[in-house]
Amino acid sequence: WMARFSVDGLFDFDELLNAGALPNDVMDKMLHASADVIVNAQKKTAKSILRGKYATGRLAASITKGRVRRAKDGRSIEIGFKSGRVRGKKEPRPTSNAEIAFLNEYGKRGQPPRPFIQQANEQCREKAIEAAETEYNKWLESMGF
Repeated sequence: WMARFSVDGLFDFDELLNAGALPNDVMDKMLHASADVIVNAQKKTAKSILRGKYATGRLAASITKGRVRRAKDGRSIEIGFKSGRVRGKKEPRPTSNAEIAFLNEYGKRGQPPRPFIQQANEQCREKAIEAAETEYNKWLESMGF
């Protein structure tokens, strides 16, 4: 799951990126600020929604952001789950945090979905955008705007 954001306002964001006017470190700060909001929201939602044998809090604690990745088509930051495995009492093999999250998010036969990731992302959308905007505005202020 990746954080995405857009900026509306004084400048067209794509024009800034294409012109090289927005420094990479500012874009990275914007991504990190948004990701921090999203990670916190997902942890909170996981703790309140998840039930069952794996609802020990370990899954929520495993939600983390990665580093900024750079590609030809832009920048992104991944939000995922720390590697780790949990073994239930009657489980033949350990289950990864990511697999537990997937099964909870989408459900399975006999288990309804508990879309904690989707709910968190929807609930924190505006706050994540505001966090990115704050970093953007700091940069604008440092440039004298």
